Parts: sequence; structure tokens; C-alpha cells
Amino acid sequence: MTLDAATIDELYGLEPVFEPGDHAAATSELGVFVELQCPWCGEPYGSMLDLTESSRSYIEDCQVCCRPIEVRLEVSERGELEQVSTSRVD
Repeated sequence: MTLDAATIDELYGLEPVFEPGDHAAATSELGVFVELQCPWCGEPYGSMLDLTESSRSYIEDCQVCCRPIEVRLEVSERGELEQVSTSRVD
């Protein structure tokens, strides 16, 4: 018997939670969880992108080096993420 995450949840009566690599669990009605790469330090970090609005850009700090990053989102008319890019903010 293999004990994967779903089996363990079932055995102990737990609610399913986000599992790394489980892309179906990484989406919600409000957005999608993606892994981005900091244009300053090059380290990957996770971010929840809000898809309730149209395409736009915003600034957030890198979770590793704390430098400002411009995140640009392209969102389709159906509310699906088409493209995301990051760049340095000087």
C-alpha cells in the first residue's frame, strides 16, 4: 500500500490541502498560485495572482531579497491567465 497525500487524508479524515505539484489544487475562484523568479536575485518564489480583474501590472517585493518587482498579468476575457512576466523596478 502506498501512502500518497490523498490516501493519508482519507485515512485520517482530513480535508485535502494544496500539495506541491498538484496544479488542480493551485487554482481558486479568485486566482491562481504560480512560481515566479525574482529578476534581482534569481530566486524562485510563490505568489497568488488575482484574476478577478483585467490585465494589469503591480509592484510586489521579492520574498527572498525584498527588492521591488513589477509583475505584469495578461488575463483573458474568460478570466484565465494568459501570460505573466516580471521585471526590475529601479
